[in-house]
Amino acid sequence: MSDTPDRDTLAAEYVLGCLEGEEAEHAQHLLSTDAAFVRSVEAWQQRLTPLANAAAPVWPPTSLWDRIELAIRPPAAENVVRPSLSRRLRFWQASTAGALAIAAGLAAFILLRHSEPASIAVLAPVSAGAAPVLVATAEQSGRLLLRPEGQITVPAGRDMELWALPEGESRPRSLGVLPPGGTELSAALTPQTQLLVTLEPAGGSPTGQATGPVLYKGRLTALN
Repeated sequence: MSDTPDRDTLAAEYVLGCLEGEEAEHAQHLLSTDAAFVRSVEAWQQRLTPLANAAAPVWPPTSLWDRIELAIRPPAAENVVRPSLSRRLRFWQASTAGALAIAAGLAAFILLRHSEPASIAVLAPVSAGAAPVLVATAEQSGRLLLRPEGQITVPAGRDMELWALPEGESRPRSLGVLPPGGTELSAALTPQTQLLVTLEPAGGSPTGQATGPVLYKGRLTALN
């Protein structure tokens, strides 16, 4: 990228879903290589989640999506001549109180959630590369949701396994095999619990302890 944006602004755009193409790839790369950027993404998730919690569930009208597209679509000439300007326009359109992009993103979050999230974690790849991050949301009801921000490929004959390592403990406990498309499970986890994903034999670790390499890791952060 020839025009590197401010890291905090980039993190906000990533959380809001404003990034495309090279900008999205750049953010994914930072999530796997830059701990400060991961913390910035987590901070923006914490700032925006209370907005979703404060709103009542409402289905957006069909016409809203056309209006969103018109609101965030930069003119073709501007997109070629000044890519950084179109990026900043997308950010500020999404960052204002009346931005339709924020409304749609928060509406989707509200409609999909079952109860208030208590903590959240961004699980970044341990090895540098283009692998997508995993987002984990621990709800007050004891439900844990994990979803990848992209496609994850697992080698044939292997499975990913999710582990929880509460603060102050030395041995992680298995939360089960993690499908590449994400999962939903019951697990009462406290903030500061570290989440790990390892590569194990098909069906999970045969020993009850992690045997393969760590692929992803992140720590749950309280939202209130």
